[in-house]
Amino acid sequence: MRRGELTLDFVLDKLWSRPGLDLRARSLVTLGILIALGQLDELKTQVMAAVRNGCTIDEIDEALLHSTAYAGFPRASQATAAAAETLKAHGLID
Repeated sequence: MRRGELTLDFVLDKLWSRPGLDLRARSLVTLGILIALGQLDELKTQVMAAVRNGCTIDEIDEALLHSTAYAGFPRASQATAAAAETLKAHGLID
């Protein structure tokens, strides 16, 4: 098994399937972490996963805004632009 497959297997099978948080909550936590780390490419992927997991556009927007206080304005601003680009590309916002 390749390292990427092993990592994905662990994340999906071991972490995302644990009890305690639903998929929607896990998506919001994941967005916050990726914003703080400045991982914009992965953030784009996870924005769409958050939508599939039941997060509303308003909730995603609020997570982006909330991250400003904890991750800093530059990271939150870059993340907001990346999220908007992704949501526009999928026709979810204008």
